[in-house]
Amino acid sequence: MKLSKKTLVLATTFAAALLAGCQSQSNTLTFATPTPTAVFNTNNQTAAVNVMTQDLRTSREIASYTKNGELIRLTAVPEVAAMFQQAVQQDLNAKGFQIVQGAANANVTVNIRKFFATVEQGNLRYKADAQVGVEVTVQGSRGNFSKNFNATRGYEGAFGANNDEIKKVLDQAYSDVVKAIYNDNEIAAAIHQFK
Repeated sequence: MKLSKKTLVLATTFAAALLAGCQSQSNTLTFATPTPTAVFNTNNQTAAVNVMTQDLRTSREIASYTKNGELIRLTAVPEVAAMFQQAVQQDLNAKGFQIVQGAANANVTVNIRKFFATVEQGNLRYKADAQVGVEVTVQGSRGNFSKNFNATRGYEGAFGANNDEIKKVLDQAYSDVVKAIYNDNEIAAAIHQFK
C-alpha cells in the first residue's frame, strides 16, 4: 500500500513537472517606466497641466512573429498609452508642474504613433527591429507647440526569435524615447509660453 502511494505521488509530480515544461510562454510583455531625473523647479508650480494620452496606432499589438508555424501576437502590460501617460506625468511632476484633471493652464497631449517590433526570421538567424514614436503637444490659451520623439533599436540572434529578445529591443527603444522626453526643456518652456 505504501509503495503504491509513493508511486502515485511520484507519477503525479513527474506529470506536473512535464506539463509545466510544455507550458507556452505568455503573449503579454511587461514593461516598466524609467524614473525621471529632472530637478524640481519651483517656478513651474504656477502652471496647472492636464496630461492626456492618445494611442493612434491601428492595433494594440506590439510585435508578431511565427514560431513552429503558429503566429504569435504580443501585447504590452501596462497598455502602451498608460506607459506614456505615466512617463509624462512623472516628468512634469518631477519638474515642479501641478498635474490636474480637467481645467488647466495648459493641456499636454501625447500622441502615440509607433510602438512595434518587426521580426524577420530565417532558417538560422532572426532580426528584431523596434520603432517607438510619439508626438507631444502643448495647447494653451496663447498658442500651440508640438515635438516628436522617436527611437529605433535592433537585435540579431541565432535560430528563432523569442519574447525575451523582442521585449529587450522594444524596452530599449521605449527607454530611449522616455529619457529624451525627460531631458527635454522645450515642453516646459512651451507650457510657460502658451499657458
